[in-house]
Amino acid sequence: MTAFLAPPMILAVVLGISGISKLRARGSVSAAFEQLGVPPWLDRGWIKRAFPWGEVLLGLVLLCSPGWAAPIAALVAVALFVTYWALIYRALGFDEPVSCNCFGQANTEPVTHWTLWRNTAFLLLAVLWFAASFRVSAPGLVARVSGSDLLWILGMAAASGTLFLSLAPGARRAAEARRAAHEPRHPSQDGVGSGPVMASSPHGDSDPQNPDNDDDYVRRPIPGIVLKDSHGDWVALTRLAATRARLLLLVSPGCGSCTEVIRSARTWRDELSPAVEVHLVTSARQEAMEAVVGEELWDSVLYDREYFLDDLMGMGATPSAVLLGADRLLAGGPVLGREDISAFVEDIKVELEAAPQGPDRGPERS
Repeated sequence: MTAFLAPPMILAVVLGISGISKLRARGSVSAAFEQLGVPPWLDRGWIKRAFPWGEVLLGLVLLCSPGWAAPIAALVAVALFVTYWALIYRALGFDEPVSCNCFGQANTEPVTHWTLWRNTAFLLLAVLWFAASFRVSAPGLVARVSGSDLLWILGMAAASGTLFLSLAPGARRAAEARRAAHEPRHPSQDGVGSGPVMASSPHGDSDPQNPDNDDDYVRRPIPGIVLKDSHGDWVALTRLAATRARLLLLVSPGCGSCTEVIRSARTWRDELSPAVEVHLVTSARQEAMEAVVGEELWDSVLYDREYFLDDLMGMGATPSAVLLGADRLLAGGPVLGREDISAFVEDIKVELEAAPQGPDRGPERS
């Protein structure tokens, strides 16, 4: 009977990790709600703020509910995982890839069929525990645990942890991205000259990661981040970059070193067009931003009021910049500081000039 401890334990660990990860990445819940198309009646600020706490609480309740309360907690878990499953299944049919941010910044990669299979396993565990909870409860099973049972449980936990780490490369890549965010990185020739800036190579030979050169810029998927445009509408970075490469310049109206970057934005936009579109990004209020930015740039400004770039890309300081490729991979950066950003833009211009210009290569769609 102690084998029935496995479903509530696994679900509790999953919910705990998910909730804590979302609490550490403040904007991940809002990003997930937007990208997965959560119904408007559920897309409420208080729900998004309480959601991570609810996951942690549900995990604890699954382990602590005695007797009559166990089926109720299990039923809530079933309802939650059914909702997860339905949202992921629907997201697989979207025209553009989206991210569920299921584990906060540790998992910002696009939803795939692997995501659906993973959620199917969680749903089956929840249903199994719901059926078993009418006869047993987690506290009752814990009371019956013997020494040999405890070793079995610890072994199962170790095996589950090892399997999770081996099948979750997104967590490792997120940690690497956070460390890399503090190192100036400029676009590689492959990164800017073929795939990301120009949507595709006319010869189809773009290689985003060259295994023969350890010094190449390692291109990672664009995180599942959503920002607001000047009209107040949510914009997903993956969809924004699907039409052309985008240079994001994170600035603040009250930042002294940002002043030169803001002044240069128009010049850079003209120099990089049409291959690369330039966007100023800020966490400030729209009124404050428009007071220091020329009117001709107002429509291209993006607003990060939820601090998504900090949470999911490590871009917490201003000014900083990152280049999004048109193939939904990062093409350069992040870089920090006015001088490094200026050098970064010069590198992009060099790569654009060096890029092959075939007769079928016209301006990208905006």
